[in-house]
Amino acid sequence: MSNDAQMPTELLARVPQSLHSLLGNYWADWCGSCEHKEIAADQGLPLSQLGYTWACSDFVARNCIRYPDIYYALQAEGFDSARDLKAYRKMVAGVIAELDGDSVTDQGRLMSCLRLLRQKEMLRIAWRDLNGLAEVALILQELTDFSEAIVAETLHYLEKQQAEVFGMPLDADGNEQSLLVYAMGKMGGGELNFSSDIDLIFTFPDDGETTGRRHTSHYEFYVKVIRNLVKVLDEVTADGFVYRVDIRLRPFGQSGPMAMSFSGVEQYYQLQGRDWERYAMIKARLITGREEDKQQLQSMLTPFVYRRYLDFSMLESIREMKAMINAQMKSKGMENNIKLGPGGIREIEFIGQTLQLIRAGREPELRQRSLIRVLTLLGEKSYLQNSEVEQLVQAYWFLRKLENRLQMQRDMQTHTLPEDEASQIRLCLAMQFENWEQLQQQLAFHQESVDHVFQHLIANENEEQETEVTPFTLFWSELDAADEVKAGLAQYLETAGYSDIGEIIDLLVHLRSRSRVKHLADDSARLLTQLMQSLLLKIADYPDQARLLDRVCRIIQALAGRKVYISLLNEYPAVQLQMLTLCSASEWFTERLIKYPILLDSLMSTAEAFRQQHDVEKLLALELARIDSDDESHEADLEQLMDRLRQFKRQMVFTVAMLDVFYAEPVETVSDYLTELADILLQKILALSWKAMVERYGEPGCIIDGEHFKPAMSVVAYGKMGGNELGYGSDLDVIFLHNSSGEKQYTSGEKCIDNQSFFARVAQRVIHLMNTRTYSGILYEVDTRLRPDGQSGLMVSSISAFESYQHEKAWTWEHQALIRARFVTGNALIEQEFDRIRSSVLRLQRDEQTLLQEVADMREKMRLHLANSSLDFDLKQDAGGLVDIEFMTQAGVLLYAHQHAECIKHTATLELIRELSAVGWYEVAEAERIADAYRYFRKLKNWQNLDCEADLSAVAEHRDKVISTWQRLMPEAVITE
Repeated sequence: MSNDAQMPTELLARVPQSLHSLLGNYWADWCGSCEHKEIAADQGLPLSQLGYTWACSDFVARNCIRYPDIYYALQAEGFDSARDLKAYRKMVAGVIAELDGDSVTDQGRLMSCLRLLRQKEMLRIAWRDLNGLAEVALILQELTDFSEAIVAETLHYLEKQQAEVFGMPLDADGNEQSLLVYAMGKMGGGELNFSSDIDLIFTFPDDGETTGRRHTSHYEFYVKVIRNLVKVLDEVTADGFVYRVDIRLRPFGQSGPMAMSFSGVEQYYQLQGRDWERYAMIKARLITGREEDKQQLQSMLTPFVYRRYLDFSMLESIREMKAMINAQMKSKGMENNIKLGPGGIREIEFIGQTLQLIRAGREPELRQRSLIRVLTLLGEKSYLQNSEVEQLVQAYWFLRKLENRLQMQRDMQTHTLPEDEASQIRLCLAMQFENWEQLQQQLAFHQESVDHVFQHLIANENEEQETEVTPFTLFWSELDAADEVKAGLAQYLETAGYSDIGEIIDLLVHLRSRSRVKHLADDSARLLTQLMQSLLLKIADYPDQARLLDRVCRIIQALAGRKVYISLLNEYPAVQLQMLTLCSASEWFTERLIKYPILLDSLMSTAEAFRQQHDVEKLLALELARIDSDDESHEADLEQLMDRLRQFKRQMVFTVAMLDVFYAEPVETVSDYLTELADILLQKILALSWKAMVERYGEPGCIIDGEHFKPAMSVVAYGKMGGNELGYGSDLDVIFLHNSSGEKQYTSGEKCIDNQSFFARVAQRVIHLMNTRTYSGILYEVDTRLRPDGQSGLMVSSISAFESYQHEKAWTWEHQALIRARFVTGNALIEQEFDRIRSSVLRLQRDEQTLLQEVADMREKMRLHLANSSLDFDLKQDAGGLVDIEFMTQAGVLLYAHQHAECIKHTATLELIRELSAVGWYEVAEAERIADAYRYFRKLKNWQNLDCEADLSAVAEHRDKVISTWQRLMPEAVITE
């Protein structure tokens, strides 16, 4: 076939009739270009694919026509394989390495070579995308990697060129330093679109002067480099451009210096950084510079971007940014903009990045640049519903694909849908829709789903109330409200449903006069006025209004200077209701919210979300990951660790208490949550203590039967912890065991000690870390008196000594305690030995009369020792209470276990009651009554600890049933001095 032959019909196979003439023109131009360059026009062309791609993209067609040799080279390479950053950097470096001559000539050649390279690569990427040879995500990554390679390699070349004249800049240590470049926006996030600006920010480690004979300041050196970089990439020549470079996101914007030292950057963001800059820095990614410089800069800026608290004030900032975008769109007629319009790309970004700014300060795992990864994590954490995440992800990929196909038509940075029919047909072809109406329907579907999620996120449910003037706002705005204003407020409160109006007004006056309230900045004062009006209307629906308002006023006084928490409550009326309900129920909740406002975050989660995410071990690992590992002070690290553990426990216990009160969680579930929390914290504390002692003394070792053995230690829980029955404020009853024996029982470190001393110091450190009171309180009170020989015994017993003690010296009450003993953490060999010993002791055959008398006598001694002087029934110690149920259940276990191993399978009292019913100790109906009483008393005990009012009407009935069972099973106590 000659170059002037007719257009092949196969070229039109996948193209609609209306575009045939366009392809005819392209083919004629192609043949002419090939003839001019003496290239055959038909050497193995994939005609159907070529025709389809040209019809979709004028950019691809024109580049093929202009550079047929480049097209044929790409065809020979194949379009199937992807290129990564490493490949691109090698490619760009190779192009630059071929340059030589003076700097002026070099720069001209550099500009020409980079533009030609850009045409080639963008042609390749567009071909891959339009022909479905790669997913959208991979296309965006290739576009990003190519841009990064261009910037990094060109910058390196220009720096080296500049250094030949002025010498290299040096850092404070005398080492050569280079310019660090932040890639912002989609380039930073690895999601660059086809025809995009690249947003860059430049910085350098230290100020100073260069080392050359014609020395200059570091700043002037880098300004020259930056200007050259922008010119090389941005200037439009006969060969086009490489990238439109935007450097306006830098500190102080267009009026600011082109580059700043680290100290200048840090000072700017600390003192003058704005919310939109925090938003922009989420995707910021350093693409040049030494690793140590990158780490230093990141550590400086992370506190600016991600606040340590939950920053709900960002919602208002996002509303303002979105309002500005909307106003700009209307003024410029941009309603069909798929990026900035309703339900567009920007709204999806707003959703992900707003929730990042709110939460990622406390949840570092959310500090991701990839929007899709962020959305996925937000779904996993239930900050977004899974259905919302699915909608957003599908919409995002559709919109990004549409954005690329739109820009590939003419290599234009546009996000506006075309209005002319020919362009619409080409876009439909590229997106594989039969007609424009179908494409618009699919687009509208995605935009509506995105906008729905976005509007829900930024919705201000108090917006109408915000500007409404009411008798309350008039009163609140005046420090010394006139009588007529107070009278208007009184009528307003009466209409709202308040009864003791005088006391209510007194409480409001008192709060309004507090220094922290009356000296608020204008924006904070406005938010507080809005919040107080909302709360006041809601409190009217609760009983005991004055008591609740008093509690709320105390909380508000504590929050007044902390705008972030006022913003949180303002943004989420549902959180207001949660807070009011909990404060109405208990002073316990009120006091904790006053002292630890961060607990307000717990009110954001639903019960279902907590249950789904309840992985204490994982949550603790995430919490500890937030500790600054760069702190050089070990003691500071330890103090911070102790505080974090206490804060974590407080947050978890508060959430469990909220479930208990607000969602009526069963008492067994509450205890499971609290016990699991204690288990995990104790595991962590033991591991930390062991590590600290090993670092100081080396690992313990011994020789057993001529073989070297590495002994370990473990923790066994007794009492409520052992029985998985922890309540609020329960102590932890534990003992420590080790399995060291034989010869040479000492540690391996330079500072060597015997194993017994080593284990004792580990145990003492565990107790210290748990018991010590810090600013955040204690972790748990730890009681070790149940160890062999009690307080006079060794802090840590060997497993063999423990066995001897249990068989030879232990009292019956100690065997009762062993029933609830449970291995918690430590060594698997010790766990096996402990379980064997526990079973062998508990399954000993006992004389029934002797056993029951000893249990009854011990119970009576306990009752006398802990006599209740109050007339109120003591749920734990009085006759018919919790201890009676536990003692007669333990008596049954000791009596029946030698014949029925299942009686010792569990440590929880309710499980033991069930097993004893099966073997006949309890009658079936009787066991149900005893179990119900146990649950009821434990629930009341929990609620007493929470200062909650509880229904006591069934106490007498349950108590009588317990006493009746005790009298049937147990003998009269015989106490002898």
